[in-house]
Amino acid sequence: MSKDLTEGSIVKTILKTSIPLIVAFLLQSAFNIVDAFFVGKISSEALAAVSISFPVVFLIISLGAGIGVGATSVISRFIGAKEYEHANNAAMHSIIAAVVIGILLSTLGFLAAPVLFDWTGAKGNLKAMALDYINILLLFSSFMLVIMVTNSILRGEGDMKTPMKIMGFSAILNMILDPIFIFTLGWGIRGAAMATVFSRSVGLIFLVYYMLSGKSLIKLDFGNFRYNFDYIKRVFYVGIPSALSNITMSVGMFILTVIVGFFGTDALAAFGIGFRLDAIAILPGMGISVAVISIVGQSIGAGKIERARKVAMRAGVFSSVFMSVVGIFLYAFAPQIISIFNSEPEVIEHGTSFLHIIPLSYLFVGIAMCASGAFIGSGKAVLALISTILRVIVFSVPAAYFLSMQYGYGVSGVWWGMVLGTFLGFLVTMLLFWFGGWDKSAA
Repeated sequence: MSKDLTEGSIVKTILKTSIPLIVAFLLQSAFNIVDAFFVGKISSEALAAVSISFPVVFLIISLGAGIGVGATSVISRFIGAKEYEHANNAAMHSIIAAVVIGILLSTLGFLAAPVLFDWTGAKGNLKAMALDYINILLLFSSFMLVIMVTNSILRGEGDMKTPMKIMGFSAILNMILDPIFIFTLGWGIRGAAMATVFSRSVGLIFLVYYMLSGKSLIKLDFGNFRYNFDYIKRVFYVGIPSALSNITMSVGMFILTVIVGFFGTDALAAFGIGFRLDAIAILPGMGISVAVISIVGQSIGAGKIERARKVAMRAGVFSSVFMSVVGIFLYAFAPQIISIFNSEPEVIEHGTSFLHIIPLSYLFVGIAMCASGAFIGSGKAVLALISTILRVIVFSVPAAYFLSMQYGYGVSGVWWGMVLGTFLGFLVTMLLFWFGGWDKSAA
């Protein structure tokens, strides 16, 4: 159900809003973790194939998340200002944009994926397996984008529980179908992709039904839909910089994958496992930062600027504390955790070093994530884009390259480069938070 996020205790609002999101993102990550677990049982090469596919998968997620946060930001500000008809129109325009972009992404992806895999050095069976996996996901790109956008629409109105429930159902269905499709039906790595696509498509059906049933605050009436570029402009004003931020991370992930690839298939497999575990560790920060988008958006729309500032900072502290607790656990049990996914000694060694180094960044990254959430919620997503470009492309990638390739630290140099880049990015984000003018008038 929808919720007014402009009233009440800031701490309680943050916690009540973010907990369902954290659970939802945990279930989202379950898709990748379950895939990695079962694919890892096929072979290290199969796991490496999924790993080199992940930058392309992340690109799909980036575009969906970009449109989604644009919708969340615009819709939450309309709702904060009590302009519900505008909120409805913004929602419908966002869904249509997701469908169109998904179709374009599928077409371009089929052409670009083989070239991208060549750049990673993938050859022969490894490249063939990666294409088998990614082509299925690309075929259903529109489904993935639409489910992300509809989830974001509900979050814009303050409903965090419905997306959580639907994603929970999809995650459980994926867990059931993965071993059936991969092993029982003998589809191998294609089965992992098919299980993910089918599970998310079923979730989308339930989500669209819920929104059309009249239970949500946002009302979808495509029968009387009238195109108005102003809504696209508003959503994309936030969505394009947000998508570019995510695409920047995807590009950075791809370049880091190329660098790791110089150290062999085992290093790639370890990177794939470590990245998925890292994605789980940052879930508290991600959930809280997405909650910040909705809370800040409604607060800005209602003219409560000081509340928006306090929400961002308090949420950031919570985020970093929660993430650090998870990081301590990953550090303490690193070898045991990595061995769950793959028993190759080299994979365990590289994966353990990942989990011993990357969690150091959790001390400050949660604060930066929530500050970026405030930028997006207020409509100033360009500030988040600047922060991301500097953190990933300007700081992390060069640091990872020089530490691993030039200064002889090997694969662990990549991990240290990522931590260094994240810290420098945090410093830039804080400067933008205090002096970037995000809490002034928004578009």
